[in-house]
Amino acid sequence: MHETALNNFVTARNQFIAVIDNFPVEKRLTVLFDKWSLRDILVHIAGWDRAITENIRDLKQGNEPPFYGKIDDFNANSIEHGKNWTWEKTYIKFVQAGEKMIYEYETLSDGLWEKPFWKSKNSTPAKFLKIETKHYFHEHLPEIKMIISQLSDTV
Repeated sequence: MHETALNNFVTARNQFIAVIDNFPVEKRLTVLFDKWSLRDILVHIAGWDRAITENIRDLKQGNEPPFYGKIDDFNANSIEHGKNWTWEKTYIKFVQAGEKMIYEYETLSDGLWEKPFWKSKNSTPAKFLKIETKHYFHEHLPEIKMIISQLSDTV
């Protein structure tokens, strides 16, 4: 069951990478997604991948990870952290963060997939992976494909 969930995530991530690789180079830093550019989206995803990786590492060591706080604050802090990154640096950090997260999931024992990260919350590695997969398939991919389509219609 967990292998299927991880495979679904990897599939979604690979499709996402294929789509962003075809995004018009001259538009990668342009704000096209509400208040974010494509670079900002990658910074945002890398921030979550790093946080989840650290959470899983803590869980493996028997520690409760620090709670990241409000989602909007976490997102804003991630964007602020990477606001001056070049496209190349952003892309590398995004790819590396995802690869590290995938490794942590691949090496996660069956007994920890459903273990809550925090005593006061019901967030587990399995739930986070499902949310991340959903974000790729149902939020980021369709949105980016739509923008690419709109951009190609204007050419």
